[in-house]
Amino acid sequence: MDEQLRIEFNEWARAGKGESMEKGHRPVGEQAIARMHISPGARVLDVGCGSGWATRLLAKSAFKGRVTGIDISDEMIRVARESSQSFPNVDFEIASAEQLAFDDHEFTHVFSMESLYYYRNIPQALKEIHRVLQGRGLFVAVVDLYWENEATHQWIDTLKVPVELLSVGDYHSLFINAGFDNVRDERLYDPTPVPENYRGSSFKSRGEYEAYRQAGSLMMSGEVTK
Repeated sequence: MDEQLRIEFNEWARAGKGESMEKGHRPVGEQAIARMHISPGARVLDVGCGSGWATRLLAKSAFKGRVTGIDISDEMIRVARESSQSFPNVDFEIASAEQLAFDDHEFTHVFSMESLYYYRNIPQALKEIHRVLQGRGLFVAVVDLYWENEATHQWIDTLKVPVELLSVGDYHSLFINAGFDNVRDERLYDPTPVPENYRGSSFKSRGEYEAYRQAGSLMMSGEVTK
């Protein structure tokens, strides 16, 4: 498990960043989850679940199934557990995507929101995700930091942990090499208005924030057909 990532995300959790991440990512995350067509009896894995907001959203669709959220940060998992006590079909585990402690073909769906580019070994993580998916299973991942979204490149210097800056084509190749079929990409756009007096910390100006929003979030999807 990556100790540097664990320490950094623990600090984020203690600083209450889980709520701000939900506010920033949820408008796009909801669109991605809607495209997954989660059935009531689905068995879903949320990789890099953070404070668990997407796990809970997935659990509302899989109300007869089970949703497991994993994160490398024990503090994020603590927050997620405390915030999810009213969801009987949800559980959380401290784990790395690169070494999943689940049986082969255990899940019908896997979701990842803004976590792929943090992994030290993305090919290994994708192979693990492929392994735990059932036949006809679906993996959907959303990332904001990618080559074609130039406004996000500045994050590489401001984040305190290493990240991977990959293109849409790079992600296609990684998914295919991990064994996924019917690999697709789509841009998702946050419909909420850009504030006139933008004062966020992720971008230096309103113009940069607008450029980020215009490029959209990258949603990658892949299926297990065998």
